Amino acid sequence: MKVEYDGKVAWLKISKPPLNILDVKTMEEMTKALREIEKGDAVVTVITAEGKHFSAGAEIKDHFPDKAPEMIEKFTELIKAILNSEKITVAAVRGVALGGGFEVALACDLVLASESSKLGNPEILLGHYPPVSLAVLPQIIPAKLAFQIVITGDNLDAKAAKEMGVVNEVFPDDEFDEEVKKFVGKLLEKSPIALKLTKKAFRTSLTLQFDEKSRTINDIYLLQLLKTEDAVEGLKAFLEKRKPEWKGR
Repeated sequence: MKVEYDGKVAWLKISKPPLNILDVKTMEEMTKALREIEKGDAVVTVITAEGKHFSAGAEIKDHFPDKAPEMIEKFTELIKAILNSEKITVAAVRGVALGGGFEVALACDLVLASESSKLGNPEILLGHYPPVSLAVLPQIIPAKLAFQIVITGDNLDAKAAKEMGVVNEVFPDDEFDEEVKKFVGKLLEKSPIALKLTKKAFRTSLTLQFDEKSRTINDIYLLQLLKTEDAVEGLKAFLEKRKPEWKGR
């Protein structure tokens, strides 16, 4: 995990290439970094990543029943650190943003994507569901589209994600870094206190809803879904690179 400052912008970079998988340690490091950024005078926090990809999601091995409670706890802490930040949070997505990586982007105030990027929640393909997306996506896009994303597990290209309202802007791959800096630069032209209070007013109701929804969704995930045979089979099949054999129980 790396944090770099450029004037009033804090660049938080996930640093586990090539796929920037989010294991529990990385989640903790990101949460700690966000809390440190919160203490400073940065106006905008840009969450990005080193290498070709934003993040392919949470570590698959951490989804098994013995490790999932800690993973869900740490990931929820990370998402709440993003949602509760007083800074304007921007996800700069290139490559893939899948599963937990997609959810990190969704938690940000704004999402900027490179034209070749892919976003989505493939959890259902493993017999699981994405807790954060279930809580956050229906606040961003129409409920039926949100349900389609999580229930099909299909990836969205950047253009489709923008059309749905998941992504704010799509930039050419070879101009992405420059365009992200230009976009952030426009934010910095505004009054810092006006940005802070506008975000506070906008986020208050959303954050309250997330807390309540998150508790219920996490309980169903940990106490019901993870106790099924299919939930474990989906993870094993992925790790063993084979097709899962669903039993429906």
